[in-house]
Amino acid sequence: MGAQWVASSAELPREGEPIEFLLDGRDIAMDGTYSGQLFRSHWTGYEVGRVRNWRLSDAHPSVAHA
Repeated sequence: MGAQWVASSAELPREGEPIEFLLDGRDIAMDGTYSGQLFRSHWTGYEVGRVRNWRLSDAHPSVAHA
């Protein structure tokens, strides 16, 4: 995984982008997307204030693979 982590307080992903994100107080990344002003996982959506960092998923076409 080569994508850099971005603080959600500094920048938000584009609508519908496949991402990984970290909730405040947790160290395991969740797969999901950003849409409708929510970070969405398979099960539910999280408000921006609950997410500390995000990065583009390996599934995203703009992430370079070695």
